[in-house]
Amino acid sequence: MKKYIKALAVAALACTGAMAFTGCSEEKVYEVDINGVPQAADYADAITIDVDQNTNTAYFSFSAPGVYPVWIIDGKSYSSAPSFSRYYRKAGDYQVEVKIGNANGISTGTLTKTFTVDKTMMTGFGGYVYESEANLWLKATKQINSFYYAPGWAQLPDPTHSFDGETFNIVLPEATTDQWQAQAHIGTDICLNEGESYDGSFIFTATQDMNNITLKIHPEGDDDVAHSFFFNQKINVTAGEPITYWFSDLTAVVPMNNLVFTLDFGGNPAGIEINVENFVLKSHSYDDGTELPVLPTTPEPTWVAVDSPENPENLWNGISYTNSFNYAPGWAPIADPVVTDNGGSYTITLPEATFERWQAQVLFNTDLAIADPTVAYDFCCTVESNVALGAAMFKLVQTDESTEVKHDNNFFFAEEVPVNDGVTKVWMANCLPNEGTAMHAVSLVLDFGGNPAGTEITVSNIILQVHHD
Repeated sequence: MKKYIKALAVAALACTGAMAFTGCSEEKVYEVDINGVPQAADYADAITIDVDQNTNTAYFSFSAPGVYPVWIIDGKSYSSAPSFSRYYRKAGDYQVEVKIGNANGISTGTLTKTFTVDKTMMTGFGGYVYESEANLWLKATKQINSFYYAPGWAQLPDPTHSFDGETFNIVLPEATTDQWQAQAHIGTDICLNEGESYDGSFIFTATQDMNNITLKIHPEGDDDVAHSFFFNQKINVTAGEPITYWFSDLTAVVPMNNLVFTLDFGGNPAGIEINVENFVLKSHSYDDGTELPVLPTTPEPTWVAVDSPENPENLWNGISYTNSFNYAPGWAPIADPVVTDNGGSYTITLPEATFERWQAQVLFNTDLAIADPTVAYDFCCTVESNVALGAAMFKLVQTDESTEVKHDNNFFFAEEVPVNDGVTKVWMANCLPNEGTAMHAVSLVLDFGGNPAGTEITVSNIILQVHHD
């Protein structure tokens, strides 16, 4: 039996299971033999699965003329490419289902292939106890809320992904360049109590090196920086090496209902695959027996005097600068904030509230040049605020040469620091330019994005010195 189907229908069928069908025109008509749909059982020998037990990477391949595979992982269509690879961190037996398609349709039958990963990969601290009765994640309802995948801020279709309530996996075929260009939002019904402290841990694994993966946990419908459980926490990963991000004794500053776990992979290289698993979130008051690792500490340097004019000198003392601003609540720029210079003590007034990082930027663009990028520096300042800010951004970065020549990524430090209602000391030590190049001039960028209305901040006692132990 033969039927004639308009190309629009064929395209819909093809898009369900094959990426090979492209460029169909609605004006074309195709002759389809419904008796020619392939039988999955006929192609068992066309499927090959090889596991590299040194890297825990499974390689899937299919080879047969005139047909294509539909690979199904965790009950969802994962790929229709003839070959691909996927990382598995944990030892165990795994299955992949395969349907077979051609121009006439997709097989009703399914092939199931089983393969084994011999060992669990984990070095270092593995996080809190996933199976603990106190892990709020285990009892929660979880789902993917949305994606935003936009290399160059031009949105693409949602990337290939899987989520079974335990492990989130995503493949990003195209590179992105900026934070927030590759977002995934996992929604839950987890609710946290205001004023209560919590612990958490998450295991990240990627197929390529990547820096500055963002993890942000916040109430549904409220990603205000000041209300987030994390202040855009950054995570760095090395290809093939699982790393545990963890925290202890963090306090919910507001009631946090229906938590959303926002993951952003902006800045990703093309083709990277990332796994996030072992989500643990528990009350700090519950001891699950986990022994936390001892973190390395950087000793605070001995500081020169704020007004020191000679070696060892405070390079900030007497520095020439100009201010520039980006004050944009809701990303709509308004009048620049007022900065009052009281002889090296700077008072900044922010009359209107902002809601995101980078919406309340105050820049001190200086004439200080860094000729030798191998010399390390220390920085400190005192911050006094009339309100708790959650976190503020401190960044010492190469000054842009023009609107066309940007230097956002060549910096000594870019750190988010909690700022209390009152006085906070901020310091960083032994800092080198992360791109290892000289700077014609540097700018100190302060960002208070997420501030409430009527915020007044004074930054004083700034010291920038050559590092010494």
